[in-house]
Amino acid sequence: MLAQPPAGKHASPPARLGTTGSVVTTYLVPVRTALLLFPLVALAVMLPAAFVSYRRRGRAGGWPTFVFYAFLFYLLAIATQTVLPLPADPAYCAGHTYASSPQLRPFYFVEVVSQRARGRWSPGALLHNPAVWTTALNVVMLVPLGFYVRYARRTRLLPATLIGFGVSLFFELTQLTGLWFVYPCPYRLFSVDDLLLNTAGVVAGWLLAGPLGRLLPAPEPEHDRRRYATKVTFTRRLFALATDLLGFAALLGFLFGLLTLFGEDLRHRDTPVVVLALVWFVVLPSVTGSTPGKRAMLLRVARRGGRRAGPVALLVRNGVLLSPLWLAWLLLDLDRWDLAHHPEQLLLPVALAASVFVVGVWTPLAVLLDDEHRAPYERLTRTVNVAVVPPAAAEPPPAPAQPAEVLKGR
Repeated sequence: MLAQPPAGKHASPPARLGTTGSVVTTYLVPVRTALLLFPLVALAVMLPAAFVSYRRRGRAGGWPTFVFYAFLFYLLAIATQTVLPLPADPAYCAGHTYASSPQLRPFYFVEVVSQRARGRWSPGALLHNPAVWTTALNVVMLVPLGFYVRYARRTRLLPATLIGFGVSLFFELTQLTGLWFVYPCPYRLFSVDDLLLNTAGVVAGWLLAGPLGRLLPAPEPEHDRRRYATKVTFTRRLFALATDLLGFAALLGFLFGLLTLFGEDLRHRDTPVVVLALVWFVVLPSVTGSTPGKRAMLLRVARRGGRRAGPVALLVRNGVLLSPLWLAWLLLDLDRWDLAHHPEQLLLPVALAASVFVVGVWTPLAVLLDDEHRAPYERLTRTVNVAVVPPAAAEPPPAPAQPAEVLKGR
């Protein structure tokens, strides 16, 4: 990734690739970029990560979630370190030959370190040798990858090494192809030494995960499943609602796209919206017990006695829960305000304010503080959220079989 600059008559890499500041500042540019991009990336993967987490562990929080997002930031940081900084000069390819040919000599970094050292091998001289730092960083950059695949994924050494080599090769090819042909020439050097050093870093990380992993909490998904799978938390319900809203919006966008493609008039779009909403939030849970979002988070809606909720109860329940959305839609769809002749129009903003209070204030407080964790619309319709517990979490593991000799002695 951080290739050694060629020695001898070959041109050295530009320190800034068209940017300003020192070499250290250049290396900090990818880190700053990763910090800016990470909230967006985390938001994009939040629902899929919660979907997987509730199935594996029965919860979406805790130490494993922290480890996952830390690893996600790490991947983003090394990806930006691979491609940034970008050349600022459009004519960069015509004026630089640094990365035009790949470096295919294994262990060439030893020669580069020796040439840069110029016979000075004291610790102080090595600390000021940029080739030493580049070599060390190429090893260190993939150490966390090796640590993660062993600690969090329980991967053996050979598969972990192959994973590390594959990741390094992908980044090197990204550099060789000029960011996959975005640029007409490579602006970072492809180096065989990078593949060797990166892979060595993965092996070192895998080896460190053995002793260091014992000092960290053990990732035991089955233990979390037995403890949390039956709990209906506020976060779990919020993830289910967000999944439903995003899925419903995507379905509407797909439908309107098809209607536009076939030349249909969208002025009367209210009817398909209402029909789809009834199917998504009333018909499906009436038949299956769950909306798609609740099913993704292993939840279902039921009566207090455990029976499946009927369509009327679901219509009232989801009508109240989604009232800020459909009331805002009616308010925005109103063509003309005329309070003098139609004072009933004032009911819309009043109802919207009341619904925002019920859903945005009263509901979270009731779920978090009430002993039964029931929202107002749940008390009104006598419905509750029930966790769908997978069989592996519902039943404790069987006790190990006792030897026949022990059974006879009892």
